[in-house]
Amino acid sequence: MDDDLPVDSDEDLFRNPVYYEPAGRNLDLERPDLGVPHGQDLLQVLLGMRRRVPVEKRGLICPDCRDIRRRRVPMYLVQRDGVWLASHYRRPGEKPISHESDEHLARKERVAKDSEDHGFRADIESQTADGLARLDVRINGANGIVLGYEPQLSAQTYRGMRAREGARRRGGIQSVWDFADPDHVGIGTVPYVRTPNLPASVIRVQKNPIAVQDGNFVLEEGQCSQNGALTRCPDKPYDPENPTDAGYCGGWHRILMPAHQSNTFTGEGRLTLTRFIVEAAAGERVPFQRNGHHGWLPAQQWQRYLEANGPAQEEKERRPSVRQGDRRDRCTEDRPASEIRAEPKQKRGSRAIVLESRPRETESTRVWTDASGQPIPLCRFGCGQPASLPGPEGLPEHYSCRRTQQG
Repeated sequence: MDDDLPVDSDEDLFRNPVYYEPAGRNLDLERPDLGVPHGQDLLQVLLGMRRRVPVEKRGLICPDCRDIRRRRVPMYLVQRDGVWLASHYRRPGEKPISHESDEHLARKERVAKDSEDHGFRADIESQTADGLARLDVRINGANGIVLGYEPQLSAQTYRGMRAREGARRRGGIQSVWDFADPDHVGIGTVPYVRTPNLPASVIRVQKNPIAVQDGNFVLEEGQCSQNGALTRCPDKPYDPENPTDAGYCGGWHRILMPAHQSNTFTGEGRLTLTRFIVEAAAGERVPFQRNGHHGWLPAQQWQRYLEANGPAQEEKERRPSVRQGDRRDRCTEDRPASEIRAEPKQKRGSRAIVLESRPRETESTRVWTDASGQPIPLCRFGCGQPASLPGPEGLPEHYSCRRTQQG
């Protein structure tokens, strides 16, 4: 019975949540006990229903279809590479389910129109050549560049985002994932931009600029001191409870810094989504991957990156967790992630990526002395400069450094 049913695409199988009605909760098919009390034998019970019990009577349904579409859509189990996953049951001739929100549709339409207006052909809902993924917007850029614009407005999992990006990368696609949530698990996990969460009516008006708030990086290097080129030490943990706290180690760093957190950011002439997409399609913005973190660099910055650090090492190719099945169908895009598969959100902070660091030069290389030849100690706050006057605690410091530390 089950072998003849139309199966969801590999990408959707991997992230489909499943709800078991008799238990009244979602199942975690990656766990032996399925995440429910006394669930060790439940999987065998469910598998025993195959070919014997109609799909509609097995008690497995899609929680997203229930919550979003107010429909009871049965599900059945499919095995891929030793992992059990849940697929939607569709009667013969029934169309795949779509849960795309109006905001999601508006973003696709807006980017496609903007790309066409700037001379780059764009197709909405385009399949990759290998059939492993379907792009929300496929943009044919210059010199063989193919962009895949993917607005992602719902919560997803780290593992799911990696799998979806891997399918696109293997198909020769440069993905641009667009997130509205600053705490989305996909930020940094895949090549991304972050834009405001705007209503569809605003997005569809082409004259309305959509600001790129994150994902665009710049290369910075310099001395890590109060008077140096860096705004803060990239090795000092960022305290979200005290975002203005600054700290310096006195060393030297070369870093990749989000443009909005760089020392050159003024807020004027902000990068827009339209400009970003057009420049990426023209090859003027390049995706990078460094120690598992993804982002974008302007072409000039990319050249500086290559000159200083050499070609980027390709991330070790992972075997896809789901590789088989009918890839023609697709269920949802902007649906809530399941309560089982969604990871907790992380507090956001500085996303500086350290490329190279050199420690502060040893004190013996230069000893500061006063007029009488006595050594002058360095400021207690780590600015790297000599301080001849003691503070209230009797330690050498600068008045300006104390004010900075006290906020």
